[in-house]
Amino acid sequence: MKHQELFDRVMNGGLRAWLDAQSGNREVAKRSQSNRLLLGIGAATLVAFSVMAFFPDQFEFGLYGGAMIAFATWWYASLPVQAVSQEIKVRANEELGNALGLAFQASGEASNDFLLATQTGLLPSNADREDFFDFWTGRFGISDGQLHEAHLQEYRSNGKRRELVTVFRGVIIGYQFARPFSSTTLIKPDQGMFNGIANFAARFSSSSLEQVKMVHPDFENKFEVTTSDQVEARYLLHPAFCERLMDTVAAFHGQNMRLAFTQGRVVLVMETTDMFESGGIDSGGDDARFAKTIEQIGSLIDLTQTLNERAR
Repeated sequence: MKHQELFDRVMNGGLRAWLDAQSGNREVAKRSQSNRLLLGIGAATLVAFSVMAFFPDQFEFGLYGGAMIAFATWWYASLPVQAVSQEIKVRANEELGNALGLAFQASGEASNDFLLATQTGLLPSNADREDFFDFWTGRFGISDGQLHEAHLQEYRSNGKRRELVTVFRGVIIGYQFARPFSSTTLIKPDQGMFNGIANFAARFSSSSLEQVKMVHPDFENKFEVTTSDQVEARYLLHPAFCERLMDTVAAFHGQNMRLAFTQGRVVLVMETTDMFESGGIDSGGDDARFAKTIEQIGSLIDLTQTLNERAR
């Protein structure tokens, strides 16, 4: 289904009327945000000037206290707007999912495909903070699958401080591959000289994966392939599949895409910005936000169909 056709179908199927009915909730959220900001800024200003007036030797403390109150105010004031925006996002994505035959869930636990991605080294394991959201589950073309977003963070030392640093933000997609296989094969972007270091280190680890030399020269230059079964890897990564994968990476601007063929599934990991944000506090942006979500989910479903194939 074309994106414009899907947009019209969902909007005319009841979403447009529901969005129009949210105007009251949106205005209440905006007023609540404004009132909280005014009160908080007033309190922050009062604290800062009071400290500086009565305790002039604590000038810096007054500024610091006022800044802390201002920051807390900004966070507290944004809560009503965030709640309404999230409600609109969930409703819009649920309606879109229904039209596509997919179930949408705003939050959830780590999927089995995420666990496979960490076990095969596509993603870092045991991150200090893991957040999973925006789950889409159902039929992707000819196979059942699931995709969702993840945000992984780890603590890193920065001088005397420890701070959370993002080590991955993007989507994880898993689906049953049409052609049967029993081995594990990994496809990662080529890292030049670092491939040799990784392969040398793998010899002293428990990894049973070996490097595969591909017959497709362009593919060989762009990707590093390791596998537990050389014959099956070449069976899976035949020249036509290699061409499709390279075209897909180019279409998605090469966002550090990597794949694993394992346990009968294809697990695909791709770094992205925050996606599927169909909700917002301003009604004037409804159409653009929803159209962007349709384009995003449509492109990812097309990706799974492109990288799948019927059994031979």
